Amino acid sequence: MIQTIDLHKSFKRNHVLKGTSLSCVPGQIQALLGANGTGKSTLVHILAGLLKQDKGSCFMAQEEVGKNGYAYRKTTGYVFEHPMYIEKYTATEYLEFVARMYRIPQAERKSRVAELIEFFELPGGKKNYIENYSKGMKSKISLAAALIHNPSCLILDEPFDGIDFLLVQKIGTLFKSMAANGATILLTSHQYDVISEMCDHFALLKDGDIQFNVAFDELKTLAGKFAQDKNPVKSYLESLMGEGETKKSLNFIGAPAN
Repeated sequence: MIQTIDLHKSFKRNHVLKGTSLSCVPGQIQALLGANGTGKSTLVHILAGLLKQDKGSCFMAQEEVGKNGYAYRKTTGYVFEHPMYIEKYTATEYLEFVARMYRIPQAERKSRVAELIEFFELPGGKKNYIENYSKGMKSKISLAAALIHNPSCLILDEPFDGIDFLLVQKIGTLFKSMAANGATILLTSHQYDVISEMCDHFALLKDGDIQFNVAFDELKTLAGKFAQDKNPVKSYLESLMGEGETKKSLNFIGAPAN
């Protein structure tokens, strides 16, 4: 379970989070929506223990973040919008390093790394260093590292940037399988065509707080007055966030595939 209760966070005079409360339960793939600069990444960093909130609480797997250590990290995978890598490592070397950090046994480690290299179509070879990867390739290595230890919780900030659509669909199928087996997944993304097919709940962060957290069918109902538009939900979100800011953030949002 992922939960935040009355979170507040300010940077000097900029009050970014103003009592943000969000709950994501096991078996759920939760999308966190919001225009640029609304605090999505700030919320993710607090959940990861990288930032300290000014007020409020957050919980991961029933453990309050920052109170009694970070045991929950053993079962949580992260992708950050601006991740850091060991640039002189290959994909295999980097994933083996992350696997050792999670203390995955050697025999299991080798097979798990090979499985993820194949799944994410990452390059082999001794001289294919991460520093030479494209943005999409770096996104893939970030996701592979987040999944290396078979986590029961995922927190993903813009995880699909630069990844081709067919592989994103494949990743979505994997996430749905994980959720069906009890995993909790929270993600932010500007690729709302992907989110609309992948996620089952959608929360909007605006003015420092969660404005709604609903299933997609409920979101379509809320967008009823835009029913004549080509993409009613997109139009509805634009009306909430301000058209200019939303168009910077949204690429597309459509109905889930049948």
